[in-house]
Amino acid sequence: MGVLYREFERTLDEWSRRFAGKPRQEMIHLFLLALEREEIVAVSYRENAIAHRLAAMPIDEDVRELIRHALIWIWKDEEMHSIYIRGAILRFGNFRLKTTAYLRQLAGGVGGWASSVLMHARWRDAPVSRAVARMTTGVGSLFGAIPPEVKSSLEYSSFRQFCEFNVDAEKTAFLCWSRIRQLAENESNISAALLTDFRRIERDEERHGQLFQLFVQTFDENDQIAEGQSATKLAENISKIGEEFLPRRMRPRSVIDSPLGSGGSVFVIRGDSTDQKKTIFDRLLNECGLLAALNERASRLGKRFAEMTVAIKPTFMLGYSHKDPSVVSDPKTLDQLARFLRDAGVRDVIAIEGPNIYDEFYGRRSVRDVAEYFGFTSPSYRLVDASDDQVGHPYARGMAQYTVSRSWRDADFRISLGKMRSHPIELAYLSLANVEWLGARCDQFLFCERQAQRETAIMMLLDSCPPHFALLEAWDNIPDGLVGVMGCKRPRSPLRFYAGRDALAVDVVAARHIGIRDPRDSSILRAAFHWFGADDATPEVIGCDEPVTPWKSPYDNEISTLLSLVAYPTYVLGSGRGKLFVPEMDESAFPPLERPSLPLRVARRAMQSMIGLRLGR
Repeated sequence: MGVLYREFERTLDEWSRRFAGKPRQEMIHLFLLALEREEIVAVSYRENAIAHRLAAMPIDEDVRELIRHALIWIWKDEEMHSIYIRGAILRFGNFRLKTTAYLRQLAGGVGGWASSVLMHARWRDAPVSRAVARMTTGVGSLFGAIPPEVKSSLEYSSFRQFCEFNVDAEKTAFLCWSRIRQLAENESNISAALLTDFRRIERDEERHGQLFQLFVQTFDENDQIAEGQSATKLAENISKIGEEFLPRRMRPRSVIDSPLGSGGSVFVIRGDSTDQKKTIFDRLLNECGLLAALNERASRLGKRFAEMTVAIKPTFMLGYSHKDPSVVSDPKTLDQLARFLRDAGVRDVIAIEGPNIYDEFYGRRSVRDVAEYFGFTSPSYRLVDASDDQVGHPYARGMAQYTVSRSWRDADFRISLGKMRSHPIELAYLSLANVEWLGARCDQFLFCERQAQRETAIMMLLDSCPPHFALLEAWDNIPDGLVGVMGCKRPRSPLRFYAGRDALAVDVVAARHIGIRDPRDSSILRAAFHWFGADDATPEVIGCDEPVTPWKSPYDNEISTLLSLVAYPTYVLGSGRGKLFVPEMDESAFPPLERPSLPLRVARRAMQSMIGLRLGR
C-alpha cells in the first residue's frame, strides 16, 4: 500500500476513536470526506481531460479505445457517487450541514480541475492553466487540504504513474465506503435500499482500483504497451472486472440482451401531405422490420405471437389543452400500431404512460383521466398507469432508482412510440427520453436534493428494460422552439416517421435532421453513448435523409440561446419546484388543486408569454 493509503488508514483510526459511540457523527464526517473526494475524481477523470492524454500516447487504436471507454465509465461512476452523496446530505441534513456539503463539493471540483491540469498537461501546452492550478494547490497545501504526499504526485508524468497514484486513491475510497457500510449495518434506521447503495459504491471503488492496477500492468514508463501485453489480453481482463467497462462491440452479453448501441438501419419515410398519414404509417410498419424483430424475439423466448405481450410507450401526459396537441402522440397512430400488432397475431397489447409533475398542481391528472381527455380510448390496447404498476427492481447500474413499471419490465416486446420535440436543455426529446416516468417519478431527479441525475434515471430504465423497437412520430403538430417539450403555438409538419431496432440510432438520425450535428451535445444521447458503449458510426438511413425544414431550435437566436442556457438552473432553483413553469392548463378539465395566489398567477402568465406558451382565447 502507498503513503496515501496508510495516511487515510490513520485518519479512519483517529475518527473511530474520536467518535466512539457516536456513529452518526462519524458517518457525517465520512460522507463529507467522500463527497469531496468523489467530486475531485469526477472532475479529474472527465472525458475531455483523459481524451487529450490518450490521443498523445503511442498505442494502437484498439488499446486506446479500451482505455478510453473504461475511464469514461469510471468517471460516470464517480459522478453518480458524488450526486448521490450530496443528495443524501441535502435531503436529511440541517442548514449548516447542507452549506458544508456545497462548500466541500466546490472544493472537490476545484481540486479535481487543478489535479487534472497538473497531471495531464505540460507547461508548454497549457502555461496559464498550469499556473492557476499550481496556485490552487499551493493554497490547498497552505490550509492543510492537500497532504504533502499527494502534492508531490500532482505533476505531469507517465500514464502508468498516473494509474499507480489512482490505484492508491481508489483503495482509500474503498476503505472509506467500507467503513460507511459497516457503520450503516449497525444502525436500525438505515433502510435496506441505502445499505444496497453503500455496498454498490464500495464495490464500484474496488473495481476502479482493479482497473487502474490492470493499466499499471499494461503500460511501461514510456506510455507504450508493456512486453507480453496486447489489446486482446487487456479486453479479456477488463471483461473479468465488468462488462460495462468495455466498448459495446467487445461485450459478449449485452449485444444479445439489448439492441441499444447496435446501430443498424433507420427507416425514414416522408409523405407529401397531411392526409397521407395513415397510409404512410402503414407503409412504415410493413417495411421497417418491426414484425421481423418481433418474430426474432418470439423465437428467442420460445413463444408464439398469440402468447406475446407487447408494451407500447406513447406520450400524452404532458398534454394540457385541446388547443395544443403538439406534445401528445396522435391517438389514431397509437391505435393503428396496436391494430397492426393484433392483426399479426399479438393478443395482448399494452399502452403505458406515467403521471408527471403537473399532478402536483392540478386535479384529474391521472393517466386514465388525461388519456380520456385526449381520446386514448381504443379497444385495441389496454391502458396501464405506470405509477400504479411500480414494483421493486434490482438495477444493475446507476443509483437512487429502485422501482419500475411491472408491465413494461415484464413485456415480451417493448416499443417506444416517441414524438419529435425540441428541448431547451437536451436540444431534442426523442425516443430514448420517451421512457421517462416508467420508473420513479422524474421530479425525484430534478431538484437540488436529487440523488441521481435525470439522464441517469433514464439510462437505468433503458439499460435494464430497453425498448426492442423505436418509432418516432414527426408528421404533424410537431413542437419546436425554446420549449417544444412543453408545447408550441405554431407546430411544424415535417410529414415523416422514423423507425428502427436501435432507439439510439433512431435518435441520432432524427437529431441530425433537426440540426444537431453532434448527438453528444444532448446530455441524454451523450449518456446513452457512454452507457451502452456505442461507437460514433453514422447509422444507415433507408429512405429520407434530409433536414427537417423549417425547424426552430432552442438556440435559434441570441435570446432563446440565453434562455436555454439558464433554463436548467432556473427551473431547479427558481421555479418553486415546478410551480411557476406550467403551461396554460385547461382548468375546466384539470382544475387547480388550490387557488394560486395573485403573484403566482401573474408570474405564470408572464412566463407563459415569454416562452411562447400563452395560447390566448
